[in-house]
Amino acid sequence: MLVRQRIGILFMILFLPINGPILRLVIQEVINRPLPIGEFDFFAICVLMFLGGGVMTFTPKLKFAFHIIE
Repeated sequence: MLVRQRIGILFMILFLPINGPILRLVIQEVINRPLPIGEFDFFAICVLMFLGGGVMTFTPKLKFAFHIIE
């Protein structure tokens, strides 16, 4: 398993949309003030990060077909 795939799995677990409210509360406790973004915006960010983790996890290892000829 590639490091990229492991990071993708971590992103998918951390940014599950169901974890959004807990993640939002943790961030608010760490910075000691309310987040400047709304609920829907935070949900959209979580979904995008989840999808990014899915792309990182499920894309195959890339092999380049060209070679540098000297």
